[in-house]
Amino acid sequence: MTRPFTLEQVLARADALPALPDIVVRILEMLGDEDANAEALGHHIVSDPAVAVRLLAAANAGAIGASGRVDSVRQAIMLLGVGRVRDITLATAVIDRFRLPRPFDAHRLWLHSVGVAVCAQEVAAHAGLDVDVAYTAGLLHDVGQLLLFAFDPEAYADTLQLKAQRDIDIVDAEREHLGVDHAHVGGELARLWKLPEVVADAIAGHHVSGEEGPENEMADAVHVAEVLAHALDLGGGADARVPNLSDLSCARMGIDWRQFAEHFPRIEARFAGARITLGL
Repeated sequence: MTRPFTLEQVLARADALPALPDIVVRILEMLGDEDANAEALGHHIVSDPAVAVRLLAAANAGAIGASGRVDSVRQAIMLLGVGRVRDITLATAVIDRFRLPRPFDAHRLWLHSVGVAVCAQEVAAHAGLDVDVAYTAGLLHDVGQLLLFAFDPEAYADTLQLKAQRDIDIVDAEREHLGVDHAHVGGELARLWKLPEVVADAIAGHHVSGEEGPENEMADAVHVAEVLAHALDLGGGADARVPNLSDLSCARMGIDWRQFAEHFPRIEARFAGARITLGL
């Protein structure tokens, strides 16, 4: 296929990826809805056996004593809390649905994405942003890579090789070799999927430093979270390159790293727990 690709060409092949699972659509509709409750969430979860099994496993891992056995989704939600249930449900449904063949390493992408999602929640909480939106944007921030690979597997494999050979950021390799990058593609794909605009904007802007793009707090949160996830080695792999960090994005998030370092143990513990829960 002739390169460079255009954004329109890539998006025209969006049907090469599976449709978003119904449970994901319902959860995204609930984002930011303060009236969303455990009963409504549970009603949707019971229709997806894979999600229900993961939730019950997570709830039982935290149950104490013989009387703590959790055997219903309703009990699991009450024990885990709506926020954590949303996280587990979203990650389970997305990861189970979006798996691609070699040479694309989908396992590594989702492991890294969960790490970014966990970091994004911590950064968002620190900055007073919506932690559920931050988790969603962090989890899906690299979804554009899936579409670029599905669009032209050979070209994307060459792009990954270029990145490794020259030790450059993935977006730089994509722009040079393909003419488009996964952040821009991912943001527009999110719009096609009718994800919340704040999520789509954060996906599109997570590789654009604060100095280059318009002010976008959620994109800043995901950008900082991605760098932090790489720095803490949360799923990026031993050869992963730590992206350049925008000082302006850090300033917008109100982060002083000497103080924020106290969050690192909690982030690492939550990531380890998520790996176990999600089977990663």
